[in-house]
Amino acid sequence: MSTNSESATWTSTKSSLSILAVSVALSLFTTAYENSVIPLFASVPTLKYLGYVVHTSTAFAIITPNLSSSRILLILGCLLLLAPHTSYWISVHAARFKDPIYSPLVTHALVLAPVVYFSVSLAMSVDPTLALIVLAANALQLRPLLMLVFSALSLDALNSVIFTALGCACFAVYGGIRVDVGRHNTHPNARNTRSTVALSAIPLVLTVLLNLNPALRSPTLVNSIVTPYNSPTYPLRILNSTQSKTGVVVVGEILPSADMSSTPLHSIRYLRASHSLLGGVWIGDSVATLDSFPPLTDQDGTPLGDSIYSAFVLQEAVRLVNSTPQGRKGECNNALIIGLGTGISANAFAQHGIATTIVEIDPAVYDAARQYFGLSDPGNNNVFLQDARGWVRSRRAMVEAEDPSAIKYDVIVHDCFSGGGVPEHLFSIEFWNDLKTILSTEGVVAVNFAGKLASDSSQAILVTLLRAFGQCRAFNDHVEPISPEHLHSNFVNIVFFCTPSPTPLTFRSAVEEDYLHSYLRRHILSSLDKREINHAQFGDSSIWSATMEEKFVLTDAHNTLNTWQEVEALDHWKLMREMVPDVVWETY
Repeated sequence: MSTNSESATWTSTKSSLSILAVSVALSLFTTAYENSVIPLFASVPTLKYLGYVVHTSTAFAIITPNLSSSRILLILGCLLLLAPHTSYWISVHAARFKDPIYSPLVTHALVLAPVVYFSVSLAMSVDPTLALIVLAANALQLRPLLMLVFSALSLDALNSVIFTALGCACFAVYGGIRVDVGRHNTHPNARNTRSTVALSAIPLVLTVLLNLNPALRSPTLVNSIVTPYNSPTYPLRILNSTQSKTGVVVVGEILPSADMSSTPLHSIRYLRASHSLLGGVWIGDSVATLDSFPPLTDQDGTPLGDSIYSAFVLQEAVRLVNSTPQGRKGECNNALIIGLGTGISANAFAQHGIATTIVEIDPAVYDAARQYFGLSDPGNNNVFLQDARGWVRSRRAMVEAEDPSAIKYDVIVHDCFSGGGVPEHLFSIEFWNDLKTILSTEGVVAVNFAGKLASDSSQAILVTLLRAFGQCRAFNDHVEPISPEHLHSNFVNIVFFCTPSPTPLTFRSAVEEDYLHSYLRRHILSSLDKREINHAQFGDSSIWSATMEEKFVLTDAHNTLNTWQEVEALDHWKLMREMVPDVVWETY
């Protein structure tokens, strides 16, 4: 009796552990899959229907008849071993349709859904009742925790390793089951155990051969040290590809082709994080300076031209403010940059003799700016590679404690836009109040934001900044004049200039010294008066009220900025696909 009880207990324990292992493995796969497709789809399009696909596949597996455990393991093993290629190539071809909703949905349906379905079927074949309990907290419950671990340890580059390890584990368990069945099968016509295991290895061998096929290998470089990489199909060169805290960070160049008409956009070096361009500069024959002044160079001596984005130059207008005593005297001693990008503004401040502190969350972005975009050495104790929220809070504490080493900044540039949105915790009223504490009394903050003027997110940014600082002026970065209708309904870069000073904010006219021998700076800074956006253009001013205003003040407790930005993130994905060829996004 005792032996039977112990046997039943062991069987129950084994079933519980098996189902738990399946659930954890499914969570691990889902996380690795998400990380593997985000560089092609960005976060918001990837996640929009991912949960629905997981839940639907789970429900379908529960209500449909199950195959035997051994067959499910065989199928899962093949799917998982092929996942490094299927997740990449299906994403590539789906993304070329340029639909931020259906492109990732098709990929989820063809790559993610089958793995979820057979994983849940495997758990159900072990113990249906227990599986339902465990799967009630399915793969999506552990995914946020695993995403934090992946980000903190920069494990995203190991997605292929995770797929392969899970696939091999399925084949190993399958082989173990077949061996165990062979040992306990006493039928005289039973096949030899060794033959059975050997036959079961055929799918594994075929899958491995497919993996080794050069034609199926993706050109992703995060697992490779072979750089620079030259695309065999397009005049594209990858100088560096690194998996880091904000995803895959890539420095690449779009080169001129023999037939210039085939590459309308060329001679640029760009910095990419996930599915967003953080910045870039002109290179090669497109490098030009005023008065033929020697251009900026990277660490290898390669000449670098103007920024491909004018917003970074527009931010430098913070130096032109003349409504403050410091501005009238031309005295700007200390600057703070939050969100580095390629370092355009940081370099300009340094050239103007301003001591500049940099706060950048991603070390790979800082390294790229230094090596490939000519960022000068900011000096000791002037670079902080961490999230700006905690850094600003600690600096506020130093100021309030009257720490003699605490610095108050004359100008602050806040540019944290990436991937179609901004981090909401860096746009709350509490963050701005912390930032205002480390800003000098007459200081000015330049805040970059990209979106549509008619959107809730743009209104929220403006309302919250006005609540925090008291006064702001907004400007667009378009190189050419645009109509009010275009400005209101299209995706535009906006730079807000805000100050706690009671004096109305004004700007002096730009002079030759402000241009730093740059054609772009001369064009943007000399036309500042033509770029201003009236506050009434944000949202629908006809229905504005005190109640509406309260709705748009972003606080830590009430911050819906991420939700409001979802639609704009989808538009941004399409915009990025229109700006540069697909091959640029497919090579990382």
